[in-house]
Amino acid sequence: MPTRRPKLPIAITLLLGVGLSILATLAVARWERANYRLQFQRQTDSLATALQRSVNRYTDLLLALGDFYTVSEQTVSRTEFNRFVQRALKTYPGIQALEWAPVVSKQDRDTFEAAIQAEGYPIFQITERESRGGLIRASSRPYYIPVTYLQPLTGNELAFGYDLTSDPTRRTALETARDSGQISASGRIRLVQENKNQFGFLVFLPLYNGSTIPLSQAARRDQLKGYLLGVFRVSDVVEESLEALNYNIDFTLHDQSAANPEQFLGRYDAATQTVSTEVIQSNADSLQCPSFIDCAHTLTIGGRQWTLAFTPAVNYPGLTPRSALSMLVIGLLLTIFIARYLFQAQAELARTRELSEAKIRLFSMVSHELRTPLSTILLSAQALEADSQSNNRQRIYGRIRATAKRMNQLLNDLLTLSRAESGKLQFEPELLNLQQYCQQLIEEVQFSFETFPAIDFTTSGDCQKAYIDPQLLRAILTNLLSNAVKYSETEPKVTLDLSCRYHEIAIQVKDQGIGIPKADQDNLYEAFYRGTNVGDIRGTGLGLSVVKVCLTLHQGALTCNSRLGHGTTFKVTLPRID
Repeated sequence: MPTRRPKLPIAITLLLGVGLSILATLAVARWERANYRLQFQRQTDSLATALQRSVNRYTDLLLALGDFYTVSEQTVSRTEFNRFVQRALKTYPGIQALEWAPVVSKQDRDTFEAAIQAEGYPIFQITERESRGGLIRASSRPYYIPVTYLQPLTGNELAFGYDLTSDPTRRTALETARDSGQISASGRIRLVQENKNQFGFLVFLPLYNGSTIPLSQAARRDQLKGYLLGVFRVSDVVEESLEALNYNIDFTLHDQSAANPEQFLGRYDAATQTVSTEVIQSNADSLQCPSFIDCAHTLTIGGRQWTLAFTPAVNYPGLTPRSALSMLVIGLLLTIFIARYLFQAQAELARTRELSEAKIRLFSMVSHELRTPLSTILLSAQALEADSQSNNRQRIYGRIRATAKRMNQLLNDLLTLSRAESGKLQFEPELLNLQQYCQQLIEEVQFSFETFPAIDFTTSGDCQKAYIDPQLLRAILTNLLSNAVKYSETEPKVTLDLSCRYHEIAIQVKDQGIGIPKADQDNLYEAFYRGTNVGDIRGTGLGLSVVKVCLTLHQGALTCNSRLGHGTTFKVTLPRID
């Protein structure tokens, strides 16, 4: 027995080492697999983003050309059009052509054709495709939308005079753009000037008589003047967008807005960095693409949805996981690895603590260092208001005062959060006339805005005496009321309802503003978090964090009821202390 005892720890160590090695092998293999998949997904994200940005640049170019027509009162000559688009054609090689196509009625057809012929195009006429693919004079119809201005003309001569309404795909996009007043893209088409096996698409921007888009659909149809359009080849757009990216990833491009037989737009080959219309069976690897969603991205262009289905190319780097044998060999180093991991974890924890302490010091320093000059601004603005007789000056001074008060509120929020994080925010209740206190606070909030917002105040119950921390309550109500006003419409309708019961105090702040999206409501109380629908409304995302911190210290509760576009109601409940 005594001779066997020393072997027992060795056996346990060996068994433990082998077991840990197997577990480490499984963990590393899983991590490598996830990292490998994540790398592939990031690369596909980059490809999709590059394509979307490129498409956006092309549509923005049409909008710029539309603005040119607007400032020119829509009397742009052929020479002016050609001069304006020359730089864009040189900058964006994915553009096949930029065109202007006016609406021409059946009665004006002969006059229109004669006018274009007089410009130096003697054989010009409005054309359409025949059944065999050739171009013939367009048949009689109520109106035409012929391509009239065209750059570059070289290589696109066949499109000059082509009636866009003669093709069903083009006509559908034209009508969508006309009725919506927005940019609209067509489905896949064979360009009139195309001599290769590839697809193209058109992007239309409708222009109307006058400088604004008519409000009703009927008015837009009646006042339509014509269309600015960009002509693109799918291959040109894709190849130009991805010229600087080579991730050895192939993809197919489909138009989900089209009927099933017309959805396929092309296949991108990473090896040659070209797009073809050849349909090849996908070789999707389940490692990178567990499901279609994992390897698919959606592009938006002119109201249509394009889907990119990514697959790794033949030469895409494969995954070579470590074997169990190699993990067994390095099992002897497992103890060192764990010690190093713990050391790094402790170092990271120490760095995190240092950053937290530095943040607290920064908050405190900024708050204390800027409070004095802000107070000076407030006093100076109030003195100037008292001495000024001019309404204009009075308004400017009021703006100074409102800005300074908002800055002061921001500093108060920062100071409150820093004190809460450092454990120095104290609960110091006092006996207050709560009704009078809330009324004074409402006036302070009203004066913090350039315009004097209306805030209705209602009370119920006995609110003359309440044992409450005035500083915490100030932070709570100031932020809730300011948010209610700030995120309301032009004329805010805000209500503060104070209800004092025997066992609790309930304060309700209600507005009829923009509301909070359902998806954002779970994150409302995170510092610096703002709703996705705030637009350009200024804010820091600190207000509700401050409210939550103060309520926690006051042993209170906060509930939120909000509907997007129908306003928000916050209810604060505080225990009534004797």
